[in-house]
Order: sequence, then C-alpha cells, then structure tokens
Amino acid sequence: MSRPLVFNSPYISQLLFKSSYVLSLLGVYGLISIDVVMRVVGAYALGPLGDKYGRKLVTRISSIGSSLPLVGVALLPGPLLLLLLYAVQGFFTGGLSAGLNVIGLEELPERHRGWFGGSGMAVGGSAYLVASLVFFLISRILGGALYVDLGWRIMFLTSLLIIPFGFLMPESRKFKKNFRRDASPTKSLLTKYRRYFVLAFILTALWSSMNALANSLLPNFLFSVDHLSRTEISQMLTVYSVVLIVSAFLGGELSERLGRRKVFILGGVLGIVLSPVFILLEDPGNFTMLLVSVIGFVTVFGGGGLMAYVNENFPTNIRSTGVSLSWNLGFLVGNLVPLMLVFIISNTSIELFGALETISMIVLGGFIVVASYISHETRGNMESE
Repeated sequence: MSRPLVFNSPYISQLLFKSSYVLSLLGVYGLISIDVVMRVVGAYALGPLGDKYGRKLVTRISSIGSSLPLVGVALLPGPLLLLLLYAVQGFFTGGLSAGLNVIGLEELPERHRGWFGGSGMAVGGSAYLVASLVFFLISRILGGALYVDLGWRIMFLTSLLIIPFGFLMPESRKFKKNFRRDASPTKSLLTKYRRYFVLAFILTALWSSMNALANSLLPNFLFSVDHLSRTEISQMLTVYSVVLIVSAFLGGELSERLGRRKVFILGGVLGIVLSPVFILLEDPGNFTMLLVSVIGFVTVFGGGGLMAYVNENFPTNIRSTGVSLSWNLGFLVGNLVPLMLVFIISNTSIELFGALETISMIVLGGFIVVASYISHETRGNMESE
C-alpha cells in the first residue's frame, strides 16, 4: 500500500517537501517508516481478531481502514496531514496481513502452497506494474507536466480497489474447522512458539531488506544517478515488475520441490554473487533494461517461499497473530534499510549510491545464508497439523 508513495517519490518529495532533492527524499522515506511502524501496532491490535473471530472479519475492517487514508493523501494540498494519514493507513495495513496473508495459504492443498506463497514478495512488483500502467495512462491524458502536480494524486485513488476485494474474500475453511480457539493468541505466540516466531521474523526482515534495496530505491536510483526521464523510469519499472513477479512465483514453486530452507540459501548466494549489478547500473550503457531485470530477479527469488514459510511456522489457532506480527516486524526492519542508505547519501555523496547498494546486498545475502542454515524446514507442516 505504500508503493504509490515510493513510485512517485521523485515528484512528491519536491512538491510536498520543498527542499533539496536528498533531504526532501528523506522526508518521503520518513513517511514510509511511520507507515511500517504503525503496521506493527496494527498487527498487534488486529492480528488476534483473525484468530478469534475469523480472517474474513479482519480483512474487511482493514481493507477499509488502509484504503481511505490514501484517498486523503490524494486530496492533500501539502504535507500538513500526511503524517497522520500514513500512520492510520499503516495501522490497518498491519491488520490486513492477518487476513490476506493467511486465507489463501490455508485454503490451498500442499502442492500449491509454494508458488502461491510467492505472492507475498510479488506484491511489490504487482504494485509497481499497476503504478507504471496508471502513470502511462494519466500522463497520456494529462501530459507530463500536469502529472507532477495532479497525476500522482489520481494514482493514490486506485487504493479504493482493495475494499471490494476485501469484502469478496471468503472465510478460511481451516479456520472454520478449528474449534481450539485461543483466548490469548499473542501470549501463546510469545511463550509456546517464541522460537518459531523469532525465526519467521528474522528471515522476513532479511528478505524484505533485500527486496527494499530495489523496490524502495530503484526509482530514485534511475532518477538521480542515471538521470532517466519519468517516461523512461516508468518503462524500466514495468520490465522490473514483470521480472520480479515471475521470479517470486518461480522461487516459491521451487521451494515446494526442494524445501523452503534450500531456496532461501540459494537466493542468498545469488544475492552475493550478483551484487555488483548496482555498480554496473551507474554507467549501464545500452544494458539498463538487462541490469534492472537482474535486480528484479535476484532480490526476490530466494524469498519466493517466504510467505508459505511464515504461515507454516504456526498452528491454525494463532496463525493470524503469528503471521501478521512476524511479517510486519520483518518489513519494518526491511524498510529501515533504504532510509539508512538515503541518510548516509545525504551526508556524503550521491555517487556512493551504487557502492552502498552493492555492500548492503552482500551483507544481507550472507545473513540470509546463515539464518536459513540454522532454521528448520516447514514444508508440509500445515498438512500434518
């Protein structure tokens, strides 16, 4: 839900935070940080509702609460209420993961959980793809100049589409068959299932950090380092999005065949080996699209089975709570990575952008390999419950 802000950050940062490019960009990523912090609060408050009263109820409540604040962002003349709106939006998005991230995996047989779990990482690419197409249509209708002032606001209005989707979502049959309702899902999570929760959080944090290196920073890398036009950035992000979506589902399917841990480790190794791609992107020549495609593939491939892994760590009676908290805590850490890199750049030079991305990718890849090695295999856990 924060992707419209990321996609439009080169333009919103200048329009709403009238300052130097890097400092205004810090303002935008600061908003994203507020959003992800509130997701954790929302997961803590709303996640247990999914275990007590159903995945469908928490999905309906959260779909409304996460969409309407973005409509408010579209109507804002300036940054005055932006902080409050993103805090509210983040709160309900945290609750949304207790429904949407759980229902599909609970409904599917084991054979299909791997590839479907890829949707957890593919959603960023899907959002960019939709944003790129909306950008293209709005720019054609309004013209490039008007997009900077008005077009991005229209893009935020597309967030309303999540409301009918949330209300059409059926209740999980696994939840309806579960008669062992837990009076305190959060307490059980932090006592009986603490180790599983910690591992799910760590691996989510690492893969969301790897993904954020591209998803959150790529538009601004192409804008500030490669000096591409808005149209060229949109084209590159369209290609990036398609590759990312394919990679996430491919990694998820492979995790069903080889196991979640093995694919995590393979993805971490690929991240280390292909990390120089960001340095190459600083002076790409005619290979910009190829390099962007490599980035889209490598930053999500190994995490394709992540959402399945997180769900498989917890039993049905605490799954909404466990998934929403570990998922949103992990993405909170992941979204701090781009904020940290932008902060470093603001105090040094934009010329370090590629080197910082490369170093971060190597470090994250190493941690992913280690964390995956000490973790456990979860494939098949939901069937044997």
